[in-house]
Amino acid sequence: MNVTNKALRIGLIGCGRVAHEHHLPSLKRVSGAEITAVADIDPEKAAFLARARGIPKWYVSPDELLSDPSVEAVAVLTPTPSHHEIGMAALRAGKHVFLEKPLTLSRLECDQLVDAARKSGCKTMTCFNLRWHRLIRKAKTFIESGRLGEIKAVMSTYTHCRDTRTAQPWHRKLSLGGGVSYNESVHHFDLWRYLLGKNVEEIFAFHQSSDHYEDETSLISARLEDGILASSFNTFRTSPASVLEIIGSNGRLCINLYCFDGLSFVPPTAYPGSIAHRVKSSLQSLGQCPGVMSAIRRGGLFAETFYYAWDHFVRCVVEDREPECSFDDGRQAVLAALAAVESFSTGRKTRIDGDNRLPN
Repeated sequence: MNVTNKALRIGLIGCGRVAHEHHLPSLKRVSGAEITAVADIDPEKAAFLARARGIPKWYVSPDELLSDPSVEAVAVLTPTPSHHEIGMAALRAGKHVFLEKPLTLSRLECDQLVDAARKSGCKTMTCFNLRWHRLIRKAKTFIESGRLGEIKAVMSTYTHCRDTRTAQPWHRKLSLGGGVSYNESVHHFDLWRYLLGKNVEEIFAFHQSSDHYEDETSLISARLEDGILASSFNTFRTSPASVLEIIGSNGRLCINLYCFDGLSFVPPTAYPGSIAHRVKSSLQSLGQCPGVMSAIRRGGLFAETFYYAWDHFVRCVVEDREPECSFDDGRQAVLAALAAVESFSTGRKTRIDGDNRLPN
């Protein structure tokens, strides 16, 4: 579909929390984007969101929105089990597609979406918004400069405190794309690839279930291409953290995504607690203050990642460029998550090959 008007006319499919809290506030700030319609199978949610945000049209099914000729691009913000069906339908309708992570529930579904996107001529993007985190962008530039030397390993931590009383049924079950290792860890699996340019080749993983989640806590060990080692600890039952540490022969690069000054480099001869290193770190923190003010204007460090992701997508459609974060990027993260889930059930190392599927 060619964009024929000044602003890209966007329809949102799915009117839940992620639409309210993240996507709509960001889209309202993006120049060249116009939200013209929303859809949700719950009529009350669709009507409420349309009225609250001044959106002219609302529908009770994805197909109704996709049949609207005024909609040029769609955001698929529904639970993961519906991503494949809605994504495929959107591409058949000739719409550009911005699709929330995880991409789908199986390798086969991922393959079909990737193939359909390639043949459609439409712009497609997986919403790995953390790629647009200002510290991740700085970290990527630092790594590409070669200052870390030979990359040895990457370590990730994702933790949160999820209110079990309000968790949606799909978020609790692995077969529906829920659980900390599938729905959340895909962000860090993608960041491993984005920062290091290497695919995950094999995974060995443990996890713990609870009364509320089939996958509440997990520990994942992995090997990337070129023998780079990786680990990831994840849980829904403690205080929030989202941290990566890149280990190189010339030092460690630490990235704390919830801190404005959360990027630090520790050279081989430095001890993090030494006075000299702490003084240097304090000066670096002061130097990051100007960037924090611009982030605050966009809602904060995390909120601005959605702004930049959407701004990138809109520009790619309008300027006929390929988005940085493709459906194939989404596929690669899903393959890593599927391998972790398979390792949970078999107790064995899982290679990233074959048609990995979530358990029934």
